[in-house]
Amino acid sequence: MKFIHCLLFSLFTSLSWASDDQSSKEDLTELLSLNCQTPSVTLHVFSTKLNPVWMINTTQIVNIKNVTKKILKEYDHRQLSPANSTTRIMGYHGFTISCSPEKEIFIHGLTSLENHLLETGRSHLSPTILRHVREHLGRSIAVTKYAVLTRINCDRVPIKGSDKVPVYNPLTGNGGCFVKKQSKNNCYAYGTNIVTNTFPQPGRYSGSRLSSITCESVRRAAVLDGLVYYGTLIPKGHPKAGHFVALLIWPNADYHWVRRDANGYWSHKPGAGAITNKDNTGSLITNPALSNLAPWRIFCGYYIAQPSKINIR
Repeated sequence: MKFIHCLLFSLFTSLSWASDDQSSKEDLTELLSLNCQTPSVTLHVFSTKLNPVWMINTTQIVNIKNVTKKILKEYDHRQLSPANSTTRIMGYHGFTISCSPEKEIFIHGLTSLENHLLETGRSHLSPTILRHVREHLGRSIAVTKYAVLTRINCDRVPIKGSDKVPVYNPLTGNGGCFVKKQSKNNCYAYGTNIVTNTFPQPGRYSGSRLSSITCESVRRAAVLDGLVYYGTLIPKGHPKAGHFVALLIWPNADYHWVRRDANGYWSHKPGAGAITNKDNTGSLITNPALSNLAPWRIFCGYYIAQPSKINIR
């Protein structure tokens, strides 16, 4: 699809719910004023799959507000312990709690409050997810915030990149739509270089549903979408058309895609988060099979992604 340039440019800052090290006093004050019978809680943890969402009842919200009041007192008396920072970019980021999609409150870096939110969703989450989140409660992930001049209509999807190897530039890639529509596009959209605004899933376009999260099941679905399996040996250079992507699995939980850019390094988009070319150690990604992308620990192989021949949804 050709990019249609607009006469007016719109300035957009991504990930508006994110703060620096931990939820601010203003965030917590908003949480206390939350007024609806059944707020929703979203756990930000997946890369390709949709994040878990559940409703909480009146008793649970009262308990959460009581914890919030204690934290606000610590803020007032300057007794609040700072969050433990980490270079980790994969997996658990925090929670959002809201009465409507228009007003979400992001909670992170506050162990006691995060733990209460996690407990409200225990019946909705697998042991694998619960174990991972508990290991990282109270640790704050540095969030990248991009500002971009969007020069196209990001609602006219799909917006496909060219069949040339993509250049790593989050501000201008696909007209900047991976930033403007950040929360609606995941690692699969970014990996294939196609903006869909649907949080696309392998096989969904062809009507195929994954029976399990394994290298083989995701491979079959991705091939139906138009990707070409290449093998497990890291490719040298670039393909004649399209670009290379790599698939990794978080056993019993999720899958993740990483793409090779024109500079030879690899980049990715962890779920609804920002685009990055770093792994969990803060290092540039030179080999996805060896880089630290935990908990996506199982390397499944490489594929060729040629946007003009791929259909995803």
